Amino acid sequence: MLEQLILNNFESGYEPTLGPNDKAFIMATCQRTIVLNYGHNPFNQQEYSNKTHLAGNEAYSFLLEIICGLQSKLVGENEIVNQFKAAYQDYASANDKCSNLLSIIEKLFKDAKEIRTSYLIGLSQKTYSSIARKHIVNKYKADSVLIIGSGQLAEDLINQFKKKVTVYLSARNTDKVLELAKKHNVEIVPWGYHENLLKFPFIANSIGFKGVLFNPDFFHDWSKRHDKKLFVDLGSPSAVDTDFNYDQGVMKLDDVFEEGAIHETQKLNQVDKARKALEGIVDKRQKIFKKKQQQIENYNSQKDSLASYV
Repeated sequence: MLEQLILNNFESGYEPTLGPNDKAFIMATCQRTIVLNYGHNPFNQQEYSNKTHLAGNEAYSFLLEIICGLQSKLVGENEIVNQFKAAYQDYASANDKCSNLLSIIEKLFKDAKEIRTSYLIGLSQKTYSSIARKHIVNKYKADSVLIIGSGQLAEDLINQFKKKVTVYLSARNTDKVLELAKKHNVEIVPWGYHENLLKFPFIANSIGFKGVLFNPDFFHDWSKRHDKKLFVDLGSPSAVDTDFNYDQGVMKLDDVFEEGAIHETQKLNQVDKARKALEGIVDKRQKIFKKKQQQIENYNSQKDSLASYV
């Protein structure tokens, strides 16, 4: 089964054009856009300078590294697991899906859990949302924060902040905002007017898209209103347009990546052990899939023989 797995890895922000018959699984993160197919490659005849193409065991191995956080700039981070699960749930509920891809992804979660539990659980790697909380709550002693967005990263931020400070939430998707507000007991700030957002000295943005949500005028007005402030932008692609840096109250995704970098020898050794264990798990998974496929083929062959005899 794994030999039919096709993976195309594009840069962050890429929006693939696919037909319904492709039955592709797509996951977009702040670092990449992944397109998975089974049995065919829809990008075969096209040239993409920003694409990495893998198949079979190599594709599965690369996916395991991603979901374990070994391909992240914040090595070992676990927020990617939630992103992957959300993408899987969307794909599983879609009309156009591939059962073989679903089966592979389900096994991917199982194998990733084994690697994380055995080698990465003690890594103590900081994640995007926890770094945002550290700066806003621990360093600046904020008593409230405005979270912008309604996706998985926004909910991760809510979970990081809600026991420490009063959390406010604002996003375009009204239904999702209401759902999150009810689930986590947070305050809602109406979307659409910057004036509603400017009053907050501490803001964490999780929305990323190719456009500008917060322009230089916003930051100019926001900065004048607050002496002690911090705007943490976790969106990718960044929807923020400003020359402000951390000293001026704006923490960008590159700042987060730099802070979360691993330098300690012990952590690097753990990551190296995880990568080596990953190779064995991929080989084991391939053998299991092959055995299962052979059993199915034998069953179908016996059934055909019986039908022919009858």
